[in-house]
Amino acid sequence: MANTNVRKSIQNKIESLGKEIETLQAELKRWEKIAADYETNSESIDLILSIQLPEKAEPKAKKVKLQA
Repeated sequence: MANTNVRKSIQNKIESLGKEIETLQAELKRWEKIAADYETNSESIDLILSIQLPEKAEPKAKKVKLQA
């Protein structure tokens, strides 16, 4: 009986990992396409991003309290 449970557990883990691999492969393909699109149109994409996400202003210097 214990062997059956171990076998089921191993088989479930294998199936779970297979599904995770499929998901990660799809995500990899998606990001490879994004990278290829960026290489092809980097100037246009950078321009669009600069309009949508303006650069953050320089952070203000922190005030330091001097102790006398």
